[in-house]
Amino acid sequence: MKAKRPWSTYSLTAGIAFWTVMAFGGSVGLTSASDGSAMDFDTAWLRNTPFEDYLLPGVILGILGVGGAALTTLLIRALRAHGHRGAPSSWQWYFALIVALGHFGWMAGEIALMWDPVAGLTASQKSFFYGFWWSFGFLSTANLLLVFSPSARRILGGPTG
Repeated sequence: MKAKRPWSTYSLTAGIAFWTVMAFGGSVGLTSASDGSAMDFDTAWLRNTPFEDYLLPGVILGILGVGGAALTTLLIRALRAHGHRGAPSSWQWYFALIVALGHFGWMAGEIALMWDPVAGLTASQKSFFYGFWWSFGFLSTANLLLVFSPSARRILGGPTG
């Protein structure tokens, strides 16, 4: 009997990899000009947030990118070794859960903190943010759910049942 392909884990790998590439791009844009000018952002948008400029959000986004890159590498390695090694260590699945929760938390936090400032922007700027939030909100939610898929749990050594 041929082993089933772990499509949900392939999807998780692709989703985390895409989120990671975008996180690195956003991190560079935010940290290279903490006043937001590199991304055509205004620091006035941060008025009701814990941030004075975009430097710390850029650093946090970079850290999330590093976690995503490590997870992408781990997922690729686990998929290649699937069925050719002993049982994986459970820390791998917990690491995947932490990274996916971090990505989800970033999106939820960004939406919660930026909702009011974005509502006052021009129509084209609002469209950018709303489109971004829908896309990456969906991706972050999908990635978080995919971490719990049976194949991801099996391949990464997560809890079964």
